[in-house]
Amino acid sequence: MNITQKILKIMGMEIASKLIQSDADCETRLWRAVINTALEDVMITNQNRTEAVLKGTAHDWFVSDSEDFEYVCLNADLDPKYVRKRYLDAMEKGVIFFTRKQNLNIKYTELYDRLRKTKNPDDRKNITRYINQLRKTIFEL
Repeated sequence: MNITQKILKIMGMEIASKLIQSDADCETRLWRAVINTALEDVMITNQNRTEAVLKGTAHDWFVSDSEDFEYVCLNADLDPKYVRKRYLDAMEKGVIFFTRKQNLNIKYTELYDRLRKTKNPDDRKNITRYINQLRKTIFEL
């Protein structure tokens, strides 16, 4: 598994040593690769909409208290609370961050999804107006 030094530094020695451990069984290494991929996703610096949404999804996964996150961590032989704590520490230190454009692209996508689900014409009109404002702001950045 190819893990960047930055990710290893962010997650600390305890997690880093497990992520690079080569003698773990195949299934454990698979779940560790899932965590590594999510960490790589939150490190995305590209500001286009697709990658910003990918980054936002990975971030939500780390900060949520989902059964999925817990399942993956436990199967990777990692403590989910500790993994989340290390992630939040990295955010607090500014190592993991979202640019304004990334945040706007995430909001744009969320609104567009909401627009697709909304049936009320007045709500659709308001959401469309907001989407157009966001689009303009994003392209000006």
